[in-house]
Amino acid sequence: MANFGIGSRNMFDAGRMVLRKRSRNGFKTQDDYIDRWRLFCEYAKDNGVTKMEKVSREFVIGYGQHLQRQLEAGVYRSASAPKNYLSAVNCVMRLATGGQWQTVKPGADCGIQKRSYIPKATKALSDRKHVQAQQDVSERIAHLLALQRTFGLRFKESCLLNPKTALKQAEKSGTITVKAGTKGGRPRRVPCTEAGKAVLAQASQIQHGKSMVPVGDDYISYYQFRQACYAQAVVANLCFHAERHAYAQNRYRELVKAPCPLEAGWEHKGRIAKLAEYLAMPAAEAKELDRSARLQISMELGHSRVEISHAYLG
Repeated sequence: MANFGIGSRNMFDAGRMVLRKRSRNGFKTQDDYIDRWRLFCEYAKDNGVTKMEKVSREFVIGYGQHLQRQLEAGVYRSASAPKNYLSAVNCVMRLATGGQWQTVKPGADCGIQKRSYIPKATKALSDRKHVQAQQDVSERIAHLLALQRTFGLRFKESCLLNPKTALKQAEKSGTITVKAGTKGGRPRRVPCTEAGKAVLAQASQIQHGKSMVPVGDDYISYYQFRQACYAQAVVANLCFHAERHAYAQNRYRELVKAPCPLEAGWEHKGRIAKLAEYLAMPAAEAKELDRSARLQISMELGHSRVEISHAYLG
């Protein structure tokens, strides 16, 4: 029987089944792996591979190199996404083969570059490029960009957000709760200004279901919608995560009343002295202000460590 006798002749379904039956990971992690396995199966099908028995180590290395090319083209903002996608393939194949699979390493085998947490140049989309990007993509994706930029949302979070519900919450509390599509299933609250309410109201005008994914006569699954969105992003030379970077940097300026190191062109190590000079305050106060803002921004982005903010702020 095909796919190592797992119970389905369809490679994606077989992978999903083996994850559910044999993986010791929690359901959220399983869901993430299933999502990433689906992407690999689409790549495999496009390259003539439809059964697990045909998935060789060399083929998966080729997939990893494909992910690296996408990384270089700006589809991903860091190497973490390609590494996660490759990890899912390794996990499924290891489970399917009863542990006989030889792991494909992202760096050594595929050349996927190491993640840099403190970039030298800003990755945020400027206001001008943001406006241009909205003109280069469909109306629905333009609204997704606005949601990502306004609330610091990941791509999946912006797709699964319910703008109508979020707007009602914002009117009552001045915040919105982000929970659908978050990493680890961790909900978080993000502040919502009057400008944010306007963004939600505009997005709700084209919302037909409970999220920004098309429904009704134009129904497609989230996975198909994501594929269509990323195809437009490649044509428009756009990376969705750049809007999240813009949120972090704009938020830092709001909280600190000063540009973040990446925006100002300050070196990370000397940022406190520069900030103290900019704000005309003692270095100790500047250090605490910087730390407090980074922690707040990190939480609003769905993280819990100050260090994560370095990738966005410098």
